[in-house]
Amino acid sequence: MNDMEILLDDALLLVEQNFYFLHMGEFLGKLTKTEDLSDRSLFVVKKYEDDKAYYFNAEIIQELLINARQTKKEDISLFEYFVEFNAFRGICMAMVESLRFESPFKIFMQKLFGEQYENFFDIVSFVRNVLSHNIHSEIRLNEKDFDGTLKRIRRMGRKAAMTFAFQYSLNLPELGAPNDAYIFTCKIDFESLEEGMPFLEILTMWDLLMLSELCFNLVMTYRMKEEKALREEDEEIWAE
Repeated sequence: MNDMEILLDDALLLVEQNFYFLHMGEFLGKLTKTEDLSDRSLFVVKKYEDDKAYYFNAEIIQELLINARQTKKEDISLFEYFVEFNAFRGICMAMVESLRFESPFKIFMQKLFGEQYENFFDIVSFVRNVLSHNIHSEIRLNEKDFDGTLKRIRRMGRKAAMTFAFQYSLNLPELGAPNDAYIFTCKIDFESLEEGMPFLEILTMWDLLMLSELCFNLVMTYRMKEEKALREEDEEIWAE
């Protein structure tokens, strides 16, 4: 593998790993709400070479467990908040970086999405930008979160009010969607975005979960197609 192929593989792996992290984090978040873990040993230590060790603060762990127990099932705990938004950021960051390479993966995405490819790229870039730059507790927009994307849209002569729609049964039938109505639709008008706007009024938590799932499914489908192509190539070689 050359350097580009290694970096691409690493980026795609990050999409997968963050999606797994999201699922494990959600399970642990639910567990901390429903189970009293505060009576367990909260002693956590990481040991390294040369007898070095780092001791985690049990009082901080206790505070987070208390926060989780006090959070209603339908509300988000502090632990869940950071799990979700770190996963969303990691998935979109890795997807954006993977599409910066002129690679078979980018060609696969362009063929799959057609005219919607640029819209998809702008949406994941927007999410990556917001969640990478944000320091506001309510996740409010900063101009740099969308200004570059808006300028790119204008340079390309595209509409700033975009819609991205993906129907699994039509676009990725090999994944076996639960039904024909399993569709992810996202609408963003980049011309209407302003500094200080709440991010979650533009994309909801459901949108972010569906976008993350789509990124994961795209990577998995690409890998399956690549593995199939390699098997068929090997079979042709053996047949000769």
